Amino acid sequence: MNRAESQAILEQAVSAAGDREIEAVLGGGISELTRFANNEITQNVSERRYVLSIRVARGLRTGRATGNDLSREGIARLKAQADAAAALSPEIPDLLPVPGPQDYRAVDGTDPETASLGPEARAREVSRAIARCRAAGVEAAGIYETGCGTIGDYGMVGPLALANSAGLLAYHQSTGASFRISAMDGTASGWAGAESHRAADIDGEALADRAVGKCARSRAPAVWEPGRYTVVLEPAAVADLIEDMSSISLGALAVQEGRSFLSGRIGSRVMGENITLRDDPYHPLHRGCPFDAEGMATLPVAIIERGVAKSPVYDRVTAARDGLESTGHGLSVPNPIGPVAGNLVLEGGSGSADDLVAGVERGLLVTRVWYTNVVDPMTVTLTGMTRDGLFAIEDGKVTGAVRNFRFNQSVVQMLNEVEAMSAVERVEGVVCPGLRVRSFHMSSGTEF
Repeated sequence: MNRAESQAILEQAVSAAGDREIEAVLGGGISELTRFANNEITQNVSERRYVLSIRVARGLRTGRATGNDLSREGIARLKAQADAAAALSPEIPDLLPVPGPQDYRAVDGTDPETASLGPEARAREVSRAIARCRAAGVEAAGIYETGCGTIGDYGMVGPLALANSAGLLAYHQSTGASFRISAMDGTASGWAGAESHRAADIDGEALADRAVGKCARSRAPAVWEPGRYTVVLEPAAVADLIEDMSSISLGALAVQEGRSFLSGRIGSRVMGENITLRDDPYHPLHRGCPFDAEGMATLPVAIIERGVAKSPVYDRVTAARDGLESTGHGLSVPNPIGPVAGNLVLEGGSGSADDLVAGVERGLLVTRVWYTNVVDPMTVTLTGMTRDGLFAIEDGKVTGAVRNFRFNQSVVQMLNEVEAMSAVERVEGVVCPGLRVRSFHMSSGTEF
């Protein structure tokens, strides 16, 4: 759906506001996915879906209705439902008027070849990956997903089109491609993944080769005792931990309510001097949306700069409480979550994550983690498990597989113990490097 088509729908949604304020968000697009398992393609899915959400405000009362009937009658019905919901809703004391027109920075996030990529092209890329796994005698499973649209329903397609009765109009479209593969042989497994706004950046065979190598090295894992080890975390593992920290601590609402490690510490050193963390949709590996769900321009925000806490991300309500302007990180109004950092960038160094191994006398190489849960939000202490490749490092070399561990680790403390970093890459929605970290707490062993 192009700009003109989106604008026609949105203008109809916000017309005839009268004494109301009306906000309309149009989301959706095309998402296509090829799934494979047991060394063969098992599913091809192509979905074209658009959803319209209309919010009506009368004073301090607001209501929202959402649907996928984009006809004139369907839009009128949504407006009536939102109006009725507003009349029944309690007042929200800090509800703000909808904002007027904004200026947005241009983002080139659309690749025509990715937008038109069909199932045959995805099947060819998947077949190259499967052939590599078959040649190695292991089984491949995973997905290759591409998309083009106006909302991030799948975590990779461009965000949204938005308009309101105050004259604001915003539109952004982007493309995305994501390839994830697991190579498996009995209890041994390896994993690799990549994502980009361009499908041409995806090399399924190279990813399969990496997953196969990890699977082969994962056979007959040794049992190590729980303890604190120097670890090399590959970017996928780092991304998972950083994302969890973001959801807990990096928004202004958590800081204002005193439940973030940043609370009362802005301007103070909270991490190692080699740590700079920001939110930046304009990073070339992100190419994210230049506005948020309130229609405010999204600004790059330095959250941690050389270890010093600089600022959380803000939406309009939390910014007003601190006498500031929104940084463009708001979700749809009303919401109890507060602003969210959605385009995280952890600055890195050079070389690959494999290069970090050379500096370890005795430690562990971690491919990725899963089942992460919060133990203590104030220190961002998480528990989770390693998977798809945990390896021993001895005298600067990977020497064999190790049985998986459960870990219990503060992410804040982890980022105080970083010895070295690789170059950044985009994985799991985060731009980050691999890290070599001292004293990572592997708390107990597992049975797999």
